[in-house]
Amino acid sequence: IAASPTAQPAPPPLQSTPTAALPSAPPQAASPEASPHAVLPSTGEGKRHLLAGEKAEAERIAALNAKGAVAATPPPKTKLYYQITVRDGGTLESGGVVIRLVGIAARDAEATCKGKDGKPWRCGAAARGALTHLIRTRAVTCELPKSGEQKDFAARCTVAGTDLSTWMVRQGWAEPNVPSEPPLADAAQAAKQEHAGLWRGAE
Repeated sequence: IAASPTAQPAPPPLQSTPTAALPSAPPQAASPEASPHAVLPSTGEGKRHLLAGEKAEAERIAALNAKGAVAATPPPKTKLYYQITVRDGGTLESGGVVIRLVGIAARDAEATCKGKDGKPWRCGAAARGALTHLIRTRAVTCELPKSGEQKDFAARCTVAGTDLSTWMVRQGWAEPNVPSEPPLADAAQAAKQEHAGLWRGAE
């Protein structure tokens, strides 16, 4: 006879672990839009800073553009002229090309001026002689017009780095076409004060 199985005791009931209460989230502050009484921060100072920054940036860009424009402008072309003939205190000739010194007005070679004693003297010939003595047999460098070399044109010319227009005015042998244009105006003023060249008879 088979023995009946022994009854196993029932397992003890599971004990439930109490769940810890989670901390509640802190209350969120009401947004300015949600509260009809909220005071929005002033944006005037921020706008001023923004406008100042935009202005500074615009000035910086303008300065760069200006520098680029200057750099993009090619320097005027120059040419050496040899065997110079001085027609008068403001006109040169070389190989059939007539070059008028820019920015100045000179007396004709036959012009006369009145000295302090009231007697006329050949100031035109003296001016031509002064320019001839400066150039001597040296070559003269002149800026060419934008359209290229012509048979008769006005130009800024130099000899050994000396600007002929400025030199003639400073020595008193020519006057500036535009009296207020520097550096010719300064050169003319100095020549008058020293009674140089044409101004030897001036009071």
